[in-house]
Amino acid sequence: MVAKKDAERGRTLLRKLDRCLGVPLLLLMGLLRPKRPKPASFRSLGICVFAAIGDALLASVLISDLKKAYPQLKITIFATSANAGVFKLISGWDNLVLVPITQPWAAIRQVRAHPVDILLDTSQWPRIGALICALSGAKWTLGFRTLGQDRHFSYDWVVDHNPKTHELDNFRALLAPFGLKSASLPKIDLTALGGINCLNIRQPYLVFHPWASGNHFELREWPLQSWVELANRALKAGYGLLITGGPGDVARADNLLAEIAESLPEPLAQGVLTSLAGKVDLVTTAAYLQKSAGVVSVNTGTMHLAALLGAPLVALHGPTDPDRWGPIYPGSTSELKPIILGPGRNEGGAYLNLGFEYPENPSYLMNQISVQDVVQALRKFSINIH
Repeated sequence: MVAKKDAERGRTLLRKLDRCLGVPLLLLMGLLRPKRPKPASFRSLGICVFAAIGDALLASVLISDLKKAYPQLKITIFATSANAGVFKLISGWDNLVLVPITQPWAAIRQVRAHPVDILLDTSQWPRIGALICALSGAKWTLGFRTLGQDRHFSYDWVVDHNPKTHELDNFRALLAPFGLKSASLPKIDLTALGGINCLNIRQPYLVFHPWASGNHFELREWPLQSWVELANRALKAGYGLLITGGPGDVARADNLLAEIAESLPEPLAQGVLTSLAGKVDLVTTAAYLQKSAGVVSVNTGTMHLAALLGAPLVALHGPTDPDRWGPIYPGSTSELKPIILGPGRNEGGAYLNLGFEYPENPSYLMNQISVQDVVQALRKFSINIH
């Protein structure tokens, strides 16, 4: 828990610097440089993807649509170490460049070292993406104008970010300057999952992803004892159990497994509890998600990945607005719809837009989701838990 708190302090400082320095710099550059027209022809395009895994998955829809419209276009993805694993699951791009986003001048140098004709920024609120675009050397740049964020001044073309639609539709809107109207969904390259053995846990198994990240992550997590009770009921019903998470979740995942094991009769706890937290990459996690009987996850990148893989999914939401960030994507034709649980606006939830708009003293809402609510949702996927 301490590591996450320390990381959050670092992010808070970076956000303050991003606003205090980024806004005046972008305004000045916007005043000094006239807007340029989109090149009549272009051979290369870069996509800046500097947010978390969930955003990267949603933004990946741009790749397939651009490739379909411009088959000869060379697409470079400018990613970070935090989300680069996503692009092992996505096809269609030509070059992947890791950008040290917390080191602005190094980040700018890295992008300039891989020149493109057009640079598209998928960032919604940070100014660093816009600064990188402005100083990239690209012939034409575009990105979001987000209400209240003052980040759009230096782009050659601006797309208004809509706070009332699903974020997937906002990413799709970035294609409008190219004359493209997208209704596509992000596509996971299932060939990347071939050869990964997911049979080291008794089948069938459920996947739990209890961990959130970012600002006030603790307000978006389900109570530990609720996970323990749900695990008890799943294990007693004969399901195996897998806990997923990143390197920062290892200690908490181990603690959760210990709590579950202590609450079970000894024979039942043997061979059915496994944690992948911090032990495998995103591709292996995806394989386990795809082959699971069902997934229960808080709103995070793993939730989006499970939905895109078509896994039976119960998504737990509190302050996060599912209309903006939920796993049911507009236009989806999947017969197996994820189930969203959590307090709506009338119950005090679903108020986050960009992810940091908490009130001064935010209330904890995730305890409004009962274990029985989750059990009933899982039963809709023919997961027989009592």
